[in-house]
Amino acid sequence: MTASSDDDDVLEIDEIDRRILEILANDPRSPYADIADELAEYDIELSSEGVRRRVTSLLENMTSFFLPRPERNSWEIVLVTARTADEANSKREVFEAMSNMDFWFVAEGFGTVDLYGIATAKSNTEIDELLVQMRALDSVTEIDYFIETDRAVNIRNYLPVY
Repeated sequence: MTASSDDDDVLEIDEIDRRILEILANDPRSPYADIADELAEYDIELSSEGVRRRVTSLLENMTSFFLPRPERNSWEIVLVTARTADEANSKREVFEAMSNMDFWFVAEGFGTVDLYGIATAKSNTEIDELLVQMRALDSVTEIDYFIETDRAVNIRNYLPVY
C-alpha cells in the first residue's frame, strides 16, 4: 500500500493488500502466519512479519465498518435516506438531528438524496418510530428507507487496485 506520487492523501491498494483484506473479511482473527500461507496459494510470498506490517498499515488508513449478517440475527438493518428543504442550514440541521437519533452511521453528500443513515433495530416497530422522528424534522421534505434482508460482499470490487 502506497501513497500516490501526485497526491499524498490518496490511498492506493495493491493486489497483495486486496488479498489480505479478502482473507480478513472472511476471518478477521486470522493469524498473520495463516494469512501468509494463504497468500502463497496465489504465488504471493510474504512473511508473517510482512503481513503484520501490511495489516497495520491498512488499519491505520481505514475505518472499521462492521455489519452483522441479517440472516444470522434477530434484528433489522435499515438504511434511511432524506431530502431536505432548499433553505440555508437545512441539510446541516438534519445531519445533526440524525446524528443524535438511533443511527450508528450518518452521511452527508450530494446527489439524489441529501443524507442517509443506517440503524439497527430490534423490530419493524422500532423502525417505524425512527421514521416518525425523521418525518417530524421541519427541514425534511422526503424520506425513503430500505430494510436489508440479505447481502453479498465482494471485497475485490470494494477497493481499486493500482
